[in-house]
Amino acid sequence: MSYSPPPPPAPPAPSGRSWWRTPTALFLIGILLAAAIAVPIIFLELGGDDKPTAGSTTTTRATTTTGSGSSTTTSTSGGSTTSSSTSSTTSSSTTSSTTSSTSSTTSSTTTTTSAALELDYSLPANFEEFDLVSGFLPDPWEHTAISGGSVDASYLGGGCLGWASEAPDFQVNYTAADSSLRFYFVADDGTADTTMIVSDPDGNWVCGDDSYGTRNPTVDFLGTAPDGIYDIWIGSYTAGEGVNGTFYVTELDANHP
Repeated sequence: MSYSPPPPPAPPAPSGRSWWRTPTALFLIGILLAAAIAVPIIFLELGGDDKPTAGSTTTTRATTTTGSGSSTTTSTSGGSTTSSSTSSTTSSSTTSSTTSSTSSTTSSTTTTTSAALELDYSLPANFEEFDLVSGFLPDPWEHTAISGGSVDASYLGGGCLGWASEAPDFQVNYTAADSSLRFYFVADDGTADTTMIVSDPDGNWVCGDDSYGTRNPTVDFLGTAPDGIYDIWIGSYTAGEGVNGTFYVTELDANHP
């Protein structure tokens, strides 16, 4: 009887567990999931910043108003420039604005055009304010004066000429009687040419120029002169020119330049 060795043991039966449930497979899957989440976040942090860098400048508006009443507006944004023109008043303004991530500056300038100067009898007289009663002595009354100023008296019309100061040169409070009244000016230089402007007690403007064959001005109130305050300006034919001379007030017809 022969002896036969026993057969080798059979291989173990499969356990039935899937390959992806093994520790190695689970570890690899975890790494892949982590990478899938991390990569988009890194991309957004490095490449998605749209904020302007420090020091960049955006000009929002610049407006310049000219003295003639026209206004030009220029706007710049993102590299493009547009312009438009509109009408404005005599008052002008300039506004500019600069904005960056670190600083902001705004400036404004306003200019107003002043009105033209006029003669103003409410101002104190430059040389003398005095009272005269009809029949005053000595006659003529006199006082030294200088003509001229920065106001062009031609705006009054009626033949008024010359440049005079805003304030009157003399103010006379006259108490009238049955008498005429005369104002005149005699320049020290016989070749100088002057004018005279008078505001009478009734608010009328009366002007004088060359008289009695001279270049000296005279203003007469004939008959019975009005009672009250007379404001007198002595003008020059050139702006800023001053002519030295003497101002006179008289009731006598024989007194004149």
